[in-house]
Amino acid sequence: MKKAFLSVIASLFIFSCTQRQEPKKEETVQIQHTDKETVKPKALIPFEYLGDYPAIKDSSKFIQNLRQAFDLDIHESLSQQESEKITAFRKVKINGSDQNFYFIEYDWKTGSTSQYPWKYQLLLTKEGKLVKTLAADRYEFVSVFPKENPFLLATIVTGHGNGGHELYKVSADSLENVYEGYYDYNLRTYDAYEDNKVYEPYELQLKIKDYNNDGVNDIAFKGKSVLVRGRTPDGDWYDYTTINGKQVTYSADHPFQKIPVEYIFLYDKKSGHFKPKEDYAEK
Repeated sequence: MKKAFLSVIASLFIFSCTQRQEPKKEETVQIQHTDKETVKPKALIPFEYLGDYPAIKDSSKFIQNLRQAFDLDIHESLSQQESEKITAFRKVKINGSDQNFYFIEYDWKTGSTSQYPWKYQLLLTKEGKLVKTLAADRYEFVSVFPKENPFLLATIVTGHGNGGHELYKVSADSLENVYEGYYDYNLRTYDAYEDNKVYEPYELQLKIKDYNNDGVNDIAFKGKSVLVRGRTPDGDWYDYTTINGKQVTYSADHPFQKIPVEYIFLYDKKSGHFKPKEDYAEK
């Protein structure tokens, strides 16, 4: 009888200990659950200053927030910090849409050759959503078709002075380059690099005209190709030659030849693109 009584007491003691330990287990599980809930992916910082349009009340905060919100990569330096500024903050309309967009250009004016032209252009929706980031040396809103919103023309140039153009319209929620000068052969329409030739002017002039008389405007890039080195009929380049017993050296100031150039791109109604009139790679 005594053994049975002791057995009951032992069972009650074990049960009591178990009951005391269970809340600790629940507390541990709850802590672990709370830790997991606090682990969240890093959110992008929103751009805060569209509501200030058209004013920029604090340019340094505007630039700082712009860089953070859209992850703009630039090389930090003292000269960059002293020179940086917002050179455009405006509302625009672009071909393909009747919506208003915000257009911002951030120019920090100095940096490495690989980061040229040291500026960004950003197109945002009215809600602040990023549509496109460009790094153009120059931009222009170009009216190609009467009574339609303009296209966005971007001049893209490397630090060495080579480049060309892009022509954008709005397509759905993005920008679409409708100029096919880069297709297959990457036609250069900007050339300031004095290797064998340059353009005059460096950026060929945009011309808008109905070149094929179909009632719709087309575009062309026109200027002169200036040969800063001599060239044989076989295509070999040389720096100088002898004419009438005198050595003649060729350069940008004393070119070998100036050749008129005009690259025409016809508007294709089906695709909405400007397509080359001929194969300019062969030409």
